[in-house]
Amino acid sequence: MPESKLMTEERSEDVSAFGARVRRGSRHVYRLIAGEHLLVSIHRATVAPLFALTPTGAALWEQMEEWTTVDTLVDHLVSRYAVDRDEARADVVAFLEQLTAASALEREAEDGA
Repeated sequence: MPESKLMTEERSEDVSAFGARVRRGSRHVYRLIAGEHLLVSIHRATVAPLFALTPTGAALWEQMEEWTTVDTLVDHLVSRYAVDRDEARADVVAFLEQLTAASALEREAEDGA
């Protein structure tokens, strides 16, 4: 079964692409199986049916059940891990970009629409 890794070392700094708020999409479910954090697609039309999350990615996914902001996700990483804000922000943006590519992210526009 094809598997992709989410939360790799690829980083970006552009948070503007994510609008005011983000949340996890409904096209994937999270499972912790044998110590592995997995996102499983529940739809056929997807890049890959299975994505492995790092523990950091899993922590972010959990925080994204409801609408949240990039800054709130950054605050969560800074409070949970030994990481500075700039590194946490880069990690959050990279993770959101990967979720976007996997069709696993919903974005709310700046005007609330």
